Amino acid sequence: MLGSPLHDPCVIAYLIHPELFMGRNLHVAIETTSELTMDRSIVDLWRSGQQSPNVHVIQQVDDEGFYRLLVEQLARL
Repeated sequence: MLGSPLHDPCVIAYLIHPELFMGRNLHVAIETTSELTMDRSIVDLWRSGQQSPNVHVIQQVDDEGFYRLLVEQLARL
């Protein structure tokens, strides 16, 4: 994929139109003991751990809908 990630605009778009995003509730933890993975986010995608989900992880976005919303909002400035 070309271009830069648009993390901040995606957060605002999610707040305005959450239906543009698909995700699921998962458990996420920050690794604090391993030298190889220190400070990395560990996502239990297969729910193999015993922890309850604590984060809604976005896994898909309607990119056409997102860019349409972005252009519409920028045109209003």
